[in-house]
Amino acid sequence: MEIEKRLAKHLKRLNRAIRKIVAQAPEFAELRKMLREEQVELAIYVVPLIGGNPSGEAMRFELTDEDRSFLRQAGIRFE
Repeated sequence: MEIEKRLAKHLKRLNRAIRKIVAQAPEFAELRKMLREEQVELAIYVVPLIGGNPSGEAMRFELTDEDRSFLRQAGIRFE
């Protein structure tokens, strides 16, 4: 159980770092600017999927509350 807590902590930090890098990337800024100028709505998902399961159980990928918050802030709608 301890390894799962440590792994979750590190993956959460990695997730934040990846989103921050993408949000600050000049390429992403250029894309947002172009979309704004052309008044185009586009859903862009930046959701790193990293997982493993030493116990052999089936892996599940779910959006966390933090993921949902990030997507909402980016103007991305989801169901």
